[in-house]
Amino acid sequence: MRLKHSQTSKTTKLITSLFMCCLLGLSACQTVDFGGSNQAETPKPVETKKPEPDPKALEAEAMAREKAEAERLLAEQRKAAAEEQARLEAMPKGPSLSLRPPELTPKEQISRIAILLPLTGKYEKVGNDLLKAAYLALFDLRNEQLKLQPYDTKGTAEGALLATRAAIREGAEVILGPLFSDAVKSVRNEAAGRVNVIAFSTDITAAGSGAYLIGLTPQQQIERVMGFAYQQGISKFAVLAPTTPYGQTAVDSVRQTASQLGVFLTHINRYPADLPPGSEELHEYAKEIGNYEERQRQLQLAIKEVEDKEDDVSKAEYKRLKKLDTLGDVPFEAIIIPEGGQRLRELAPLLSYYDIDPLKVKYIGTGLWADRNLSTEPALVGGWFAAPSPEPSRQFLERFKATYGYYPPLISSLAYDAFALTGILASEGGEDKFSKLRLEDPDGFAGYNGIFRLLPNGLAQRGLAVMTIGQSELEVLEPAPDSFTPAIN
Repeated sequence: MRLKHSQTSKTTKLITSLFMCCLLGLSACQTVDFGGSNQAETPKPVETKKPEPDPKALEAEAMAREKAEAERLLAEQRKAAAEEQARLEAMPKGPSLSLRPPELTPKEQISRIAILLPLTGKYEKVGNDLLKAAYLALFDLRNEQLKLQPYDTKGTAEGALLATRAAIREGAEVILGPLFSDAVKSVRNEAAGRVNVIAFSTDITAAGSGAYLIGLTPQQQIERVMGFAYQQGISKFAVLAPTTPYGQTAVDSVRQTASQLGVFLTHINRYPADLPPGSEELHEYAKEIGNYEERQRQLQLAIKEVEDKEDDVSKAEYKRLKKLDTLGDVPFEAIIIPEGGQRLRELAPLLSYYDIDPLKVKYIGTGLWADRNLSTEPALVGGWFAAPSPEPSRQFLERFKATYGYYPPLISSLAYDAFALTGILASEGGEDKFSKLRLEDPDGFAGYNGIFRLLPNGLAQRGLAVMTIGQSELEVLEPAPDSFTPAIN
């Protein structure tokens, strides 16, 4: 995986000691003449034996001369530098002054990237999986000037607040995480105006004020799959959602997308998220959205009209009606169910049982449907949902398993993409490398979860694939785009 980036150049210089250069240069070149000159012979006086020169004294004398010469050269250099400085200061100054930034050592150029996760407590397993994915990205970037600084939120808003303060105090230039919306809001308020935040939450109310959500939100998925359904001729939608923040976001997204597409939203039904498994109450919600009792009543009326008639047409109609559970179709062509796991496995057959026929009504979900085990539920086979392309997701899971020995939850890939994004921005350099302008690059970035770009409102726009639940596997109906460039017709 490679994120979009631009090339940068760095220039570093090493300054050597002038004094030592002079000292070494002189000692390498200077020689001392201990011999005499070549002259005509003259009568020699009576020889008297002179004492031999002391080698240590000669060496000390030579070193003294070298030191004196080096000090003289150093003094000249200092004088020249002082004169040049005085000349520059005397020059007329313009209205502004442009300074070259100081040259930094590699240690001083380190980009500090904080990651806030629940590393202890109830959610420590998923928190540590996200952290491992971030370390995997750090390894792949192979940039010694990146430093990943983990902080434990303990899975609470208060823990996230304390972690944020510690991260900023310890020089973090950007914050990745946290995971849950209440923690994100706490971090956003504390970090606003100081460092930007790239969080993993899907709660769109936590976005903005310097906090960007890289999580796969139901809004992105619903816009994509409803747009695809509209292209297939579907114009009447219903939604059955849990009474959770995720469910509310999904309902709001369906409303907004329906308005944008100009399609009809005929039913919106909500059910309590805390119903126990196998609850009879869930049956009532399935009946209600399918208008089951009214359609049964219409069937009984139709049967009464023909049951006492003896003509062949009436008898044939009577036989046909007696095989039905209800009369007439539901007033929608697709039903959106932003639910997953065991609850979805309960709901889907109930809807089918109460005569919302999946052969006539398209079942549509969100990324929570990206579960190959759903292929075992007949009512869901053929259903649609939007999600990242499965092949890059599979590659990430295999990479993670090869490194750590097990498959993580797919959400951990968000931490890889987030760190890879900040790592690429860090390589571009500059004090503004994690600025709003850099983060909101309109060309976007590419990761294991496909292409994405961060918007001014703090949400991420994504390129998702449209998937369907096959007989045994999840299948791609329409591939994800590979750029944000609009198609030219």
